Amino acid sequence: MPDLSVEFCGKTFKNPLVAASATPTKDRKAMNKAIDAGFGAVVAKSLFGNSAAAGRKYPRPRFKLFEWREYPGYPKQVPKYFTLNSLEECSAFDYDDYAKDINDLKKDIGDQGVIIASVAGSSVAEWEELVDVVNGTRADLCEINISCPFAADMGVKMGAGAVDETPEIVRAVKKRSAMPLSVKLSPQTMDLLPLAKAAEAAGADALTLQARLSGFMLDIETAKPYGWGSSGGFGGPYLIGYGLKWVSRIAPKVKIPISAVLGVWDWEDIIRYQMVGATTVQNAATMMLRGYDVAGTWLKGMSEWMDKKGYSSLKEIRGIALKNIMTTKEVERNPPAKVQVIPNKCIGCGECVISCFYDAITVEGTEAFVDQEKCDICGMCVEKCPVSCLTIVR
Repeated sequence: MPDLSVEFCGKTFKNPLVAASATPTKDRKAMNKAIDAGFGAVVAKSLFGNSAAAGRKYPRPRFKLFEWREYPGYPKQVPKYFTLNSLEECSAFDYDDYAKDINDLKKDIGDQGVIIASVAGSSVAEWEELVDVVNGTRADLCEINISCPFAADMGVKMGAGAVDETPEIVRAVKKRSAMPLSVKLSPQTMDLLPLAKAAEAAGADALTLQARLSGFMLDIETAKPYGWGSSGGFGGPYLIGYGLKWVSRIAPKVKIPISAVLGVWDWEDIIRYQMVGATTVQNAATMMLRGYDVAGTWLKGMSEWMDKKGYSSLKEIRGIALKNIMTTKEVERNPPAKVQVIPNKCIGCGECVISCFYDAITVEGTEAFVDQEKCDICGMCVEKCPVSCLTIVR
């Protein structure tokens, strides 16, 4: 069996799977379930400072799923690409109860998993106050939440609304913290790389990349946002490409480890994040929809794939894709190629014709024909063909 253990901030994780800070890690009971299911670590639901104590009382409802039940074959078949819109907010605990919950969890799990506290404040003084709370617990690490998509909408300078204060926050927390810190960054900024480097320079021991976007879906019948009526976290597995982009750009530029979190749905996504330089991989949305036991499915898939490929540990694949990722400037332009029709496979559906804006494709009966003089080799017809009868030949 391949070795799935990883080293992160001086701690040994039995595997890279981390249950992210969300409802599935809301308390000791929930986090126990995650560890029992196979997750290597849990990030407790974020403790907000008292300035945002309103977040400890949740709106009803606070979750909306788009393009989930509508999927053909549901519930026997579920979609991979959907949107989860939520107003997760923070832990329902106050300071004392949060500390007790962490300590009780440590008694339960011992060395079976890594416990990561998570905090978010709205001023340096409040950040220091929160660090003191975590210092009084048996947590192994602490995640600094400067990423909550909508916390600033509560009227305080928090989360994504405080990204410009990241270095100041990290310096203050690092000076006071008794444990290693991972700084969770927000995608809601122009460029994550300078922010990541600033966090590292300020003393971060690791980076968590990255929280979801902020947004809402509008009901055109009422002209109101669905659900609770405001923006919330907005995302889903379709954001995996965005997550991979930023991990791949930041990993070669920093010397501290990265915990990736955005768009994970299958075990392949965990491998993808490893290949672009992440050490651990977090997830919450998939747990919510597929249950804690998805960890076992992921670990089995990873192990079998690594065995098949001849990898003995995750170290062997970490970062191996970085050399293959080009900038748009490096992309080959006008390479010699043509679109070819595979004989006797076309069904004459005409989907290729609909999306060919070069008028290069005609269909006669059940056979497609490509005019090579007109064809731009854009690839849209190849991507749309329901029977894969079109292919690009170099």
